Amino acid sequence: MDWWNSLYVLVPVVAIAGGITYSIMKAKYRAMERTAELSGASDLKAVVEQNTAVNRQLLEKLEGLEGRLANVEKTLNEIP
Repeated sequence: MDWWNSLYVLVPVVAIAGGITYSIMKAKYRAMERTAELSGASDLKAVVEQNTAVNRQLLEKLEGLEGRLANVEKTLNEIP
């Protein structure tokens, strides 16, 4: 009968220890996965810098077009 009583204590203790071990291993796996994802961040940084340069060039061209359009609008408003 004492064996059964110790079994009632041993099963929950083993389950708790297993749950803690599982949580630790899961956290370690997630950390490794995030590290692997971040290893490609340098490539992403280069792409973002290139995209920023292109956007700046487009913005300069649009500002030039806006100035020309303002001149055309001004000329059209001066015509009676």
